[in-house]
Amino acid sequence: MELVQNRVELPAKCDLRIRAKRDVGSLVFNSIPGDKSISQRAIVLNAIAEGRGKVQGVLRSRDTQSCIAILRQLGVTFAWNGDDLSVYGRGLRGLRVPEGRLEIGNTATSARLILSVLAGQPFAAELGGNALLSARPMDWVVQPLMDMGASIEYLGVKGCLPLRVQGVSPLSPIDMEATVFSAQEKSALLFAGLYAEGITRYRQSCQSRDHTERLMQYFGIDIQADGDVTSLRGGSFFSAKDVIVPGDLSSAAFLLAAYAIRGTGHKGSLSIKRVGVNPTRMGFFHLLREMGLHLMLQKEEDLLSGEPIADIYCPQAARLSPVLAEGNERIQSLIDEVPLLAAVSAFAEGDSVIRNCRELRDKDTNRIQTTAGVLRAFGIETSCSEDDMVIHGGKRPSPAIVDSSGDHRIAMTAAVLASSMDEPSIIRNCGCIDVSYPGFVEDLSQLAHIDILRSE
Repeated sequence: MELVQNRVELPAKCDLRIRAKRDVGSLVFNSIPGDKSISQRAIVLNAIAEGRGKVQGVLRSRDTQSCIAILRQLGVTFAWNGDDLSVYGRGLRGLRVPEGRLEIGNTATSARLILSVLAGQPFAAELGGNALLSARPMDWVVQPLMDMGASIEYLGVKGCLPLRVQGVSPLSPIDMEATVFSAQEKSALLFAGLYAEGITRYRQSCQSRDHTERLMQYFGIDIQADGDVTSLRGGSFFSAKDVIVPGDLSSAAFLLAAYAIRGTGHKGSLSIKRVGVNPTRMGFFHLLREMGLHLMLQKEEDLLSGEPIADIYCPQAARLSPVLAEGNERIQSLIDEVPLLAAVSAFAEGDSVIRNCRELRDKDTNRIQTTAGVLRAFGIETSCSEDDMVIHGGKRPSPAIVDSSGDHRIAMTAAVLASSMDEPSIIRNCGCIDVSYPGFVEDLSQLAHIDILRSE
């Protein structure tokens, strides 16, 4: 394998060799890559709005670039200025017929949002994805769109990409009960509701992340939330808006975890600036507090889009206690951080239990199984079922060679675990990290020695 030096963007095929740095002092991260969920939603909303909107602090990851590439094929124009993206919207019904299949790569969020947009267009289009995305379910988005009047045909495995959608204008509004614990189902229906004449309603079974609702309100769209029911009156055009994207809390979580597992031997503080602290995303933060980490929020403010941001500060590391994480709403508030929570739990004395995480089976991998496999590779005793995990903490992990299975969050979780050990570990198949967290290696390098190894 060839050692790669000073690479900001990871090679598509690479491994990481990681070992801990000792005598690390206080850590300050002045910026974190922009929130992936908000970046994609703000881009798509501006693409179907009237006029020009600037999305500031966009996450420049592979997922976001895939979203932009699809919208370019539909006639949307973009202009970059650093990490700021100007989007020249074409209006609700101004998208053009694409030439050839739209390939969305690995991003499930953009696939489901754009599928809803295509359902409201007066033309047909095909949508495909990479191998990981094509194994993930799309039926719980497709069925409501068909109920609203779109015609959708699967071109391969039933329920999955690729598919062909024949849109209709306007769509018919529907009332829908949640079928999964997922913000993506809710967001997909709300985006489709923009193309319906009348009121579309969605009743969620538990609170999931609400970035779509906040952004739509900011864009002036007629959307209301009353308890578990969100209602949207569609059919009206809306103007583009400038959106500031906060730092991604899910990315900050990897730095919080790497800091937490170093324990009381780490004498310095930790500060991460201008991170999104939306209440529907704070589950991992609150559980780290329960485990004993002295986390606090500083310089709290609300952006014009309604998203709260703050600096996250921890004055010192602490001895960790085991934790029980359960309940659908709580798990939804840390659904992307469940693998990390399992990793941190290995450093607590006693058994930690994570329940109600069945949704993880349908991510880039079955993250219940892949998380348990990574922990076991490091010598951490772990048991799991279809809906829960038990981590038997207290035994220090051992260096290992681990494969990410192409899942970016599994790769970064394994890297965080490796950063706690003096002897090196190797994490294979790490090019996927740039799907969500470009700059991860540079940030984690404040706590660990990391070599990037180009693989064949």
